[in-house]
Amino acid sequence: MAASGTGQSRQRLFLLVSALVLSLGAIWFFARDRQDQPAAPEPIADDQPAAAPAPVAPPAAPRRVRAPAPPPAADPDEVITSDGLPIMPAHGEATGPAHPHPITPQHLRLFGENRLLGALDGAMEMNDTARMRRLLEQYRREYPEDEQESQDGYAVIADCIDHPGAADSRAAAERWIDAHNGSQVKRFVVRHCLEPAQP
Repeated sequence: MAASGTGQSRQRLFLLVSALVLSLGAIWFFARDRQDQPAAPEPIADDQPAAAPAPVAPPAAPRRVRAPAPPPAADPDEVITSDGLPIMPAHGEATGPAHPHPITPQHLRLFGENRLLGALDGAMEMNDTARMRRLLEQYRREYPEDEQESQDGYAVIADCIDHPGAADSRAAAERWIDAHNGSQVKRFVVRHCLEPAQP
């Protein structure tokens, strides 16, 4: 989660700097274009005699002006509010000012899962396996899909804490790691089950 927040902050900073560079480029382009235009002749007062017209220079070749880039295609799912600002997209970054994305039931479910994972981590750090098992039971009941691939990992860790150095706990940890190598719980399984106990 923290890495994702850092990535989003970097993307926002990149978009902000890009917008600033584009704005400064546009200002420079239009200011330079105005400097190339000849000044308007001053009006002649009625009581002054008209001066002879100045020799006319041949017209300069037209300058090639690069057409501006087309605006990005509008997202068909983008919702514009009554004040004209869009709502932050569910995925990716907004291209300008936007209202925050509303909190949906899916967000609330994810927040609940994160709270459970945090409580499990806290119980694990305290070696409180009874609390770990209670939280794990709740986690399995409320999140049976186990998208994080962590429920069996926490069960293996609880067994390793209860039976440090036991061959069957170590073997179960090795089997779990082989089957769940991408899980975020892997480092905890390694620390509690496979690394030698610290004195």
